[in-house]
Formats: sequence, structure tokens, C-alpha cells
Amino acid sequence: MTSLREHEALCHVRASVIQRSRGKSSVAAAAYRAAARLTDARTGQTWDYSRKRHVTDSYVMAPAGSAAWVYDRQQLWSRVELAERRRDAQTARELQIAIPRDVPRERWRAFVADVATPYLAAGAVVDVAVHEPRAGDGAEQPHVHMLLTVRALDATTETGFAAKRNEAVSALLTSGGSHGGGARGDALRRERERVATIINDHLRAAGSRRRADHRSYAARDDPRTPEPRMGESRKAATAKRRSHDRRTLVIVGLRQTRQLENQIIEVEKDMALRAKGFARAPARVREPHQQDYKLGLLADRFPDGDFSPFRDALYLVDAKNPRRTRVLTRDGAWVESDDESGTVSLWGPRSANAAALADAIAVSTGYGVDRLERSASGRKPSGNKRKQAMPEAEAVSLADKWHRRGYMDVTEGPSGVRVGLGPRSRLLDSGDHIDLVGPVSEVALRALATKAAEDWGGSLTLDGPWPEEAIGRLWLECQRQGVDLVGYEPPPELVAEWNARSAIIADSATRLRAVRSETREADILLAAASGDVAALRRLPADLRAFVQGHLDDDQRSELAHADREAVTASLPQFRRYGKAELERDPKAATVVAQPIEPAPRDDHERHPT
Repeated sequence: MTSLREHEALCHVRASVIQRSRGKSSVAAAAYRAAARLTDARTGQTWDYSRKRHVTDSYVMAPAGSAAWVYDRQQLWSRVELAERRRDAQTARELQIAIPRDVPRERWRAFVADVATPYLAAGAVVDVAVHEPRAGDGAEQPHVHMLLTVRALDATTETGFAAKRNEAVSALLTSGGSHGGGARGDALRRERERVATIINDHLRAAGSRRRADHRSYAARDDPRTPEPRMGESRKAATAKRRSHDRRTLVIVGLRQTRQLENQIIEVEKDMALRAKGFARAPARVREPHQQDYKLGLLADRFPDGDFSPFRDALYLVDAKNPRRTRVLTRDGAWVESDDESGTVSLWGPRSANAAALADAIAVSTGYGVDRLERSASGRKPSGNKRKQAMPEAEAVSLADKWHRRGYMDVTEGPSGVRVGLGPRSRLLDSGDHIDLVGPVSEVALRALATKAAEDWGGSLTLDGPWPEEAIGRLWLECQRQGVDLVGYEPPPELVAEWNARSAIIADSATRLRAVRSETREADILLAAASGDVAALRRLPADLRAFVQGHLDDDQRSELAHADREAVTASLPQFRRYGKAELERDPKAATVVAQPIEPAPRDDHERHPT
């Protein structure tokens, strides 16, 4: 198991110099990195590393138009050595860069080409070797070694290299002191940042949600301890003697600790996504990394964002819905990202942390930021003011009620229960108080009136300023739900509007009852025609006379199989026939003792075999 977290990619960029004063040779370095057998033309010495394992690819990259000998590794580095005369000469520069495992193998050469582009443009020749040794977790750890020439090519010289150092290449990797370009190490920091950007581009293209960060743990405000440096030679020595030295023991311990911490963080993330209640970790001993699972949730959802500055500002991260993410900061502000609307909404108390977090999410997603203001409030007439903190059990109970009312977009938090009412409307229920945020929509007014009808004894008091036209719409909704809007006197025209609506509603209800009554009557008539005596007795006299006196056996059989809608439409005509039958025979509605048998349809039914 890797010691990296789920959203992290390895960002290892190490620069070094091949220098004679330290007993180094560029020919030897090239032979070792490419697993080749090379002879130095300057000294006649041969280095043979052709039996070296884990070297899976090697090749030379050079500026356009370079001579053919440049691509011959032995000629290239022999000429480099011949071009340098000083005993303390720097013969080459080296970059060692890790290739994240999520970058597919077929993209490695493209990755190396992107990294090498500015070196080639500066006139350097780049000797590339890809190594794939085993990492501590048993999986492969691909990385690339890039040896750079320190002089530009010059066809007019005997060695093929310029007489002076290539300052353009030096400027890419060296700064401070006589090199200029800022403080010592600035150039390398810029180069690490550039390489991290390339890594992330290739991870993004591969569909990976991991991202590389070139900054140190200290710069990221990350409490983790960095690993001591361990090169391939130390790893090889450790493997050969089959025992650890002091440094490798420290590294193994750090990695094992990180693996355990990662497992804890993943468990906490899973609890936050599955558990009912506040989407946060269970209470435990406070440690510097206690907030890491929340950062992990954000990093999983927004892999291109940097949220480490908000580590201590996060109270709750709700990522249960794969298309929506909600964050509650410790000062009570909400930040919400919605993939469907393509917006990042910010609402609640004014908060610099929440505003910066909304901007960070917007930058990583390309969404716009929408600031939603509180537009109206209501409360229980005898209730207390808005609660500052709500117990989790009470928040869960309130959320359950909203779910039972049919609202699915519900999130519990210590400041109350947040209910989504559309793209830009929100409701925050803190028990005896409700805030409406964003546009005061009909859905929001209906939700407020429903809360008052079910939880506040059918009474509602306005709290704070309200849009005048919204109060009128709220009063109409309260009338529909039987809620008393305390202290509000509607204008006469609003009362007239309600009376007109009530009359329409009453008339519609009457018509609906009539339709339902006729449908039930049609069902009874069909049952009576099929021979059900009990159904026949339930019919009114005119329809009984129609079934018994007006119809013969064949007609009753045909009626019994008729469509209900057609029978319902024909009821007035059937009643007329029945009344005519009663006028002819007053006893036509009398129910006989035996059930009426419908007539058989054909000879086969009359004489069953």
C-alpha cells in the first residue's frame, strides 16, 4: 500500500551536477543511467553497466538540426568530457523526476518531451533513461533520469560544443549569488512548479483524480514529517545486506505511520458519506491531521483545487451527492457547488474564509460564484430566537421531518437544517425559527407555511423585514394550509382574491365529487349487469329499472363487458330509460329473489361440454 493519500500524486524533482572535483564522469553517469557499456575517449576508461536492471527505456533528445553523432551516447558524452579542460569542471546537469503511476506507459515519452521542451529550446542535449525499480510497497516506481549538456552545440569547434557555458540552461536551474535571478533556490522552485503542472496535465488526461503538489509540507501547512533522502545506492545496499540502517528504518517507520493515518482518514471519509447526522469525523483525540479527511473529501471532488489553507476553517463537508458538494465553515457560512447549475453558491454570515473557499472551488471548476442573501424570516409565535448551535439529535429529527414532507435536498448542520428549494432558494430551519435565503419563491413560501402548520400549532410570525409582495403571497399560502399569520391584516383586494380563489376551489371540488360519484355508480351498474344482486340493490330505482326491465339477457351480458368510461358517459341516458320503464311498470325496480343471469353469447356457451 502506498503512503500517499487518495488524491495525491508523487512529485519528486531532484536536480544535481556531474562534477569532476567529486570524482564524477558524465560518461560513467550516462552508462549507469542507460544500463550501457561506454568508453570515455578522453581517458580511455570503460564503464559497463549493461547488466543493470530496471532500465526500461533510453534515448537522446537534441535540438532540431543536430548532427548525427549527437544521438550516439558514447560520442556525445566523450565529446562533452573533451570540451571541459578544468579539473573541477561541471560536465553535465541531471534531473531525476518521478512518473506518477496513474500516467499510462504509452504516455511516458510524451511526458518526458513536455518536461524537456525548455531545455532543448535553450540549446541543451538531453539524454533520457527511464527506470522502474520496485518501491517500498512492492509496486513499480517509474522515474526518469535526464542528463543535460552544459554547453551549446557548435559545429565550428573540434569537440562540437561551444567554448563557453550555456547560460540559458544554467538560468533554468540555478539562481542566487553570481547567477542572479532571485534568491538561491528560486529557479529550482520554479522548475518544480513547472514540472508539477505537466504532471497534473498528464494525470488529468489519463482520467486520474490524483494531483501533484510541488510545495513542501511546511509550505502547505501540512503537519506530516518529510522523509529523509534515500538514493538508489542506499536502497541497493539495504537490499543486498537484507537489513536496514538508521535512515532506512526512519523512512520505513514514517511510511507505515502514513499508511495507518491514510486508513483512518478513509474510514472517516466513508463515515462522513454514509452516517446520518453531521458529515464530520467522530470525536477523538485532537491531532494535527484530524481535519485531513475533510480536505480529502474536497480533494476527491475538486482535484485541481488547493484547499490546504482552509484546513482549520472547515466544520462540515457533505459530499454524499456526487453532483453537489456542501461545506459549512466554523463561522456558520455555507459554500455549495452544484454541477447541474454550474455555480458555487455562498450564503450565511459574511466570512472571509468562506469567500476564499468559494473562489478556490470556482477556480478549480470554472464555475461562477453566486452570493445569496437572506431575504426573509419567520418564527413560531411563542418560540425562542434563532439557535446558535443545535444538538445533532435535534438536527437529525428536523431533517427527518423535511424528508417526510417530500424534500430530498436536506443537510443537517449545527446551525440548523438546510433545505434546498431550487437553484437559488434555500431554507435554514433552526427549530423555532426559519430563514429564507435567495429568491422568495412559491416553493419557499409553501415550505414555510407547512412548517408552521405541522410544527408551530398552525401559527406563524414574521421576523425581520419582508418583501411586501411576498407577504401577500405568504398570506394566501397560509390561508390554503389553515395557518394564522399573526399580526398581519391583508388588504381588501387580497381578501377578495382569496374569496374568488376559494369559490373556484369549492366549485372544482363539487365537480370532482360528482365525477367520482358517477364513476362509482358506473362500477355498481357493471356489477349488477353481471348478476351481482347486492350491487343491484345499491343502485337508485331508475337504474335498477333500467337493468331489470329495459334490458334483455343479451343486452345485460353486453353491458357487463362494456368499458367503464363509456358506461359513465351513458348514465344520463340509462336513467331516462329507467324512468320510462318505471312509468310503464312501477314494480320494475323491485329486486327479484334470484340473481339475474346474463344471457350466454353463443351455442358453445349454452351447451358446454
